[in-house]
Amino acid sequence: MRNLAEGFRGLGTILLAAALVTAACGDDDSVADDAGDVPNETEAGADGDADVGPDADADADADVEVGPDADADGDDGGPPPVRYNETSPLGTNLNGISDWSTEWPFVDAFKVSRAWISGEDGGAWDDGRALDLDEHGWLRSLLPGQVARTLMFWDDGAVAPAGRCVVLYDGTGTMEYWSGARRDAGASSPGRDVLDFDPTAGGIGINVTAVDPSDPLRNIRVLMPGGACSDDPHRWCADDGGCAAGTCVPFEDRYPTEPFHPTFLERTRTYRVIRFMDWMATNNSPIREWSERAEPDDARWSLEAGVPVETMVDLCNRLQADPWFTIPHQASDDFVRRFATVVRDRLAPGLRAWVEYSNEVWNGIFDQAGWARDRGRAAGLGPSDYEAQLQFYSRRAVQVFALWEEVFGGTDRLVRVMASQAANSWVSEQVLSFEGADGPSDVLAIAPYFGGYLGGPDERARVAAMTVEALAAELAATALPDAVSWMASQADVASTFGVELVAYEGGQHLAGHSGVENDDTINALFDAVNRDPRMGELYGDYLDAWRSAGGRYFAHFVNCAGWSKWGRWGALEYLTQPRAESPKFDALQSFLETNPRWW
Repeated sequence: MRNLAEGFRGLGTILLAAALVTAACGDDDSVADDAGDVPNETEAGADGDADVGPDADADADADVEVGPDADADGDDGGPPPVRYNETSPLGTNLNGISDWSTEWPFVDAFKVSRAWISGEDGGAWDDGRALDLDEHGWLRSLLPGQVARTLMFWDDGAVAPAGRCVVLYDGTGTMEYWSGARRDAGASSPGRDVLDFDPTAGGIGINVTAVDPSDPLRNIRVLMPGGACSDDPHRWCADDGGCAAGTCVPFEDRYPTEPFHPTFLERTRTYRVIRFMDWMATNNSPIREWSERAEPDDARWSLEAGVPVETMVDLCNRLQADPWFTIPHQASDDFVRRFATVVRDRLAPGLRAWVEYSNEVWNGIFDQAGWARDRGRAAGLGPSDYEAQLQFYSRRAVQVFALWEEVFGGTDRLVRVMASQAANSWVSEQVLSFEGADGPSDVLAIAPYFGGYLGGPDERARVAAMTVEALAAELAATALPDAVSWMASQADVASTFGVELVAYEGGQHLAGHSGVENDDTINALFDAVNRDPRMGELYGDYLDAWRSAGGRYFAHFVNCAGWSKWGRWGALEYLTQPRAESPKFDALQSFLETNPRWW
């Protein structure tokens, strides 16, 4: 279950705006939106996660073109394709992997499926019994009367692509499909089921009702409808008519070597930096040792281990974008070295690895903050609890940087990220000055969201009475200038310490909290202003101000996510949303098209 904090991106930025050296960072308001007992689950934070940001200079001009089809070492032997992010000053955060996400990054939808649910055949949806799983999460056997359930495209607003899905599997067992999926018996054969998928009737539900323990059902792949054009790996097609010159290659024929959905590639290819905080399930991560990592052969990547590092690097090689990693706060030195080694060996030439220790360790709404505070106090840091927390973060971040430098044999291909609270430049001064941390840091990263104060209880009555026009005016007159002032203050700190200023997250922050998230009037207003052309104009002014303040890479939060009462984080609400219908996405694209990197 995600923490409520993950639903409202930068709330900590607002709550801590006036933090003193002894300030606590906030309460951990978890939400009982568990929904494990019902088929539809939309948790707080399903649409986003906490603030952390992209890159700075760090040899920004050393760009070797690497094709989308590049292999692990970046050398695919063919001519490099067009590089869509060649001069882009923007990055993006990707949405967390879940069965309700509208981002659909993978051709194999099973990778985003919900964790197995143990139920009764014809009885309880969730009976709480343990399931017999192997080390990769595949079923080995079932108890008498036990059913294992999972879901895909659940509660996503019926925006998933309709059509024919192919389900491939190994082993022996029985799968039943339900909700929006129907098996075509005539087109199916052992090891290969064909489904007719109608998202307007619901998502894809699978019940496994029988498993042969001597040949367990495993390696289930649910391949999405359609394919990609042979002449353009970023173009989805239903048939040859959807391609300009080439042919439509079905996903079934290309998924082993081309695992990413072409529309996902097309919608992310203009960003120069890809931040993987949510793909790594960074917030509150329990990961400590390398043996606990996500692996490519895992049944799904929607669990607490996140997405494998190999997959993240593969995506960036294809996009020719720098990967931004957020190392789990409890990760051992051995984990860090092994993670860095995979990146070193697989990342394409000319790309740099952005390295950040955890995410928003300054922000008390996440477990990593308390963990750092406790270890800081145990180490005699301080003098206050909060200073001990910041100092431990700074020290451990530098240690993590050193491990990556050791593995990479230097810093030429690294960007070392020291993150801070946008609204409080004092925090930046503390983490950069402690034990000379500015020396091994390349960038100071902040998340200068705007409008977060409008989602609080103190503003509830005033906001509820606003029109879209009035709210847009409030954002322009008050919220945006507040964020711009933070940019200027943080730019001064970055200049003082000789590092670059970047944004690990940012954008609008219209999300109710502390009860306001349940106000239907305010939710409708926040939705409406995010869809209004004036939001695009605000984004244009906001990004112009970032450039004027001296900021460099800006990683928006988040690329694509369905909106809910927990926030409107997605620049795109769903992956195929037309640019003209998304003011935020259009503004981001317009900015990078008219503002090539200015440094």
